[in-house]
Amino acid sequence: MPHLDVRLLGPLELRVDAAPVAIPRGNTATVLAILLDEANGVVPLESIVRAVYGLDIPQDPETQVQNTVGVLRRKLGAARDRVETVGRAYRFRIAPDELDTLRCKANEDRARTLRTEGRLEEAVAALRDALGEWRGPALANLSGATVDGIRRRYDEHRLALLERRVDLDLELGRAAEVVDELRQIVAVHGTRQRFTALLMRALHGGGRTAEALEAYAALRERLADELGADPDQALRDLHTAILRDGPPKAGPGAPPPVAEAPFPRPVPAMLPRANTRFTGRTGQLRLLDGHLAAAEGAAGLAVITGMGGVGKTALAVSWAHRIAHRFPDGQLYFNLRGFDPLAQGADAAAVLAEALVALGVEAHQVPTGLDERIGLYRTVLAGRRVLVVLDNARDAAQVRPLLPVAPGSFTLVTSRDRLAGLDATEGADTVPLELLSDADAWALLVRRIGMDRAMDEERAVLRIVASCGRLPLALTLIGAWAAAHPQFSLASLADRLDTTTNVFRVLASSDPASDPRSVFACSYQALGSRAARAFRLFGLHPGAEVTVAGMASLMGLPAADAEAALHELADVHLVDQPSEGRYTMHDLLRSYAAERIAEEVGAAERDAAETRLVDYFIHSAHAADTLIGLRGDGVDLGEPGPGVLREPIADPRAASAWFTTESEVLLGLLRRPELPGGDVNRWRLGWCMAGYLTDRSVGKELLETQSAAFAAAQRTGDGFGQVVSLGYLSAAAMFLGDEAAADMHLKRAMAMADDLEQPWAKGFVCFAHCVLTARSGDDAGAVAFARQAGAHFRASGDSFWEYRAEWVAGWHSLLLGDLDEGRAVFEKLLAVSEALEIVPAVANSQLGLGLLAHKEGRLDEALERYALAASLLADFGLPLSVSLVGELVGDVLETRGDLAAAVAEWRKAERACVEFGARWELERIRGKLAAASR
Repeated sequence: MPHLDVRLLGPLELRVDAAPVAIPRGNTATVLAILLDEANGVVPLESIVRAVYGLDIPQDPETQVQNTVGVLRRKLGAARDRVETVGRAYRFRIAPDELDTLRCKANEDRARTLRTEGRLEEAVAALRDALGEWRGPALANLSGATVDGIRRRYDEHRLALLERRVDLDLELGRAAEVVDELRQIVAVHGTRQRFTALLMRALHGGGRTAEALEAYAALRERLADELGADPDQALRDLHTAILRDGPPKAGPGAPPPVAEAPFPRPVPAMLPRANTRFTGRTGQLRLLDGHLAAAEGAAGLAVITGMGGVGKTALAVSWAHRIAHRFPDGQLYFNLRGFDPLAQGADAAAVLAEALVALGVEAHQVPTGLDERIGLYRTVLAGRRVLVVLDNARDAAQVRPLLPVAPGSFTLVTSRDRLAGLDATEGADTVPLELLSDADAWALLVRRIGMDRAMDEERAVLRIVASCGRLPLALTLIGAWAAAHPQFSLASLADRLDTTTNVFRVLASSDPASDPRSVFACSYQALGSRAARAFRLFGLHPGAEVTVAGMASLMGLPAADAEAALHELADVHLVDQPSEGRYTMHDLLRSYAAERIAEEVGAAERDAAETRLVDYFIHSAHAADTLIGLRGDGVDLGEPGPGVLREPIADPRAASAWFTTESEVLLGLLRRPELPGGDVNRWRLGWCMAGYLTDRSVGKELLETQSAAFAAAQRTGDGFGQVVSLGYLSAAAMFLGDEAAADMHLKRAMAMADDLEQPWAKGFVCFAHCVLTARSGDDAGAVAFARQAGAHFRASGDSFWEYRAEWVAGWHSLLLGDLDEGRAVFEKLLAVSEALEIVPAVANSQLGLGLLAHKEGRLDEALERYALAASLLADFGLPLSVSLVGELVGDVLETRGDLAAAVAEWRKAERACVEFGARWELERIRGKLAAASR
């Protein structure tokens, strides 16, 4: 096999059997850099397309990339087989000694091992070998956004290695030898605080304290002038130590590298509040400190594993707070709910969306696809020092998409599973967590109940510790109960623990002392009847959180009673309140609550509670849907059943937030094989979700919900329900790009609507036909269908849908050049919508009048109306609609002659369409961009 010598750490160079190979600049060199950046890894074809072309996707981009790979293979000659095709992906196969980045990584790993073993001289030599691979800025002879990103990452890595090497030199007493080198580095990287810290330590260690203080003063002045910032806490602490002539920090305790901040960016601080009563775990804390030190300059990863309730989260959060200052770019925290017994674990795509928003990405800029979100997440984290805590992971697959890869970050995962896959493939360090020691268990309980009380009943405390099996969750719960009931003797509590029995399964041990059942039972049995009932019924709730209205519906009681019961549960730590009005329960407790239902609640009571809960979700979803979309859809749900409360949703923004939070729960209910209320409620659930999903162009979920709703309507013989579901199925097909399926659904729906002779059903199908016809470019057909729809809606008395049909007719009339008709429609609709204070209707009326002004040459007025519409739509929480207003703004700017500004607006709208999956709109906008480029 031919031998390769490939170098990225400097100008790109490639040799085959020592003979240089000339790689064409441009796309061929970029593809080579992408493949070598993922050396021996599989790179999907679509990822290469995005990296090479960005948003300027040409016609048939995949074929163009395939042609580029063909050029690369021809240039490689005898080594052409190194570029392998793996399905719809490519892989560049290369040995560790053939690529400078792999040689660098091998030396870096060797240095880390040597450092851990205390062999500092050899570790420094290994780091010098790693740094010796650099011949200048990475990929110095290439250009482009993708190459720039790779170059920045590699060059940032070089600086991190340099910091570690100098740090070790200082540990070895070489302060005098590194001063001049550090002065040169600081001159180039003037605001990189870590290098100034190293320089201060070197100067102070060499007896040049005054110069060390001068270096600090110079940095403080540079930071103030260039960034308007102060030195970070670690540097201030070092300055104070030098002023006091204290020993300079060295080794693992030295200040960490600080990522440069060329511009202000959000610094997330998502860690939960640390437990002030956290006790023990000193050995595990030292292990975590060691893993953090060993990961310096790399993307560190550690996993805390252990049985449920053993204190993994408490340890993770406590340690994270201790070292948070080491991560100046923020801390992310996510509960992945991997072992929630009644709900699916957190979806990686949803977690990534939340992380991206926390890191400063605008919500409407978050991509829709999982792969795109992973790529953007890693890009945003590149060059940042961020701590990521992933709590309660189910398995390695749930964690992998959420792992940062840039040097300087550190991820801490907790799980009941060993997550061996992360150890094997990601190099995770494992911190096993066992039960507390006798001393730490005693200390944890005493911190809850107080030393005086513990010493008064010392034997009883020891008995309680034994009964709790040294399980932190059990000790926390029983301690909270004892603290809340100071009038009860600890001896009587110990007696109750000794005699309490139940059938709660032992989670990780056959030892009864490790069974948390007795602890849960003790807390549960001490509850009042109302709170005990709320605890049991919590086990029926399918979501991670329950609201006051949700619990009131489960219990069939007023909201005040449900809230009082939840407060009582929170007081004894049986539930938590993560946010105002929302309550969550540890999954072990939820399992226990589900068991209490099975043993203590009769079938009739259970069925009634579940029926009320489903009724709560249907009526709450209907209320939210009405606020967001002002939909009546010809269906009257009537009032909720006895004992059922709707969620109090104040405005459209709150309605959108409620749907976002509860959408997975609603989907879960819809997927149940047995649903209280049967197929009638299954159709209602699908119908209540349809508008929210349609407005956001969510084709996959819309297809799932409406397929289930249609099947339910078929089983009940509900013709009207079938027509509505078919109409929404046509929308799902349009979103997914299947126009033929959309047309088939509508033809079937129209045939059924004709048989029903219900005006609203006919109007709904005509309206859907109108949308499909408009997508084909037939404005006259769209107007005809819209007028038919409006007549049917008028006959049914549904003014909201009549408004929608009139709006569409007016819009396409303007596109056809019938300006008088468009003016009459939109002036009327604006007057009506303003009188009724219907915000989206006002916004859409302004859009129509803006298009009219554009057609009549009143360009300033058109821009003003579009700006007003965009503002109203943004307030209403419709980001895709706001972006599409930008397309209209671009049209006006093109008419004005400012093509560059028009293209900028179209580009923004194009990005939104990509993010939201709006295929038809994307095709239309790209047509405008193509015309502009010509």
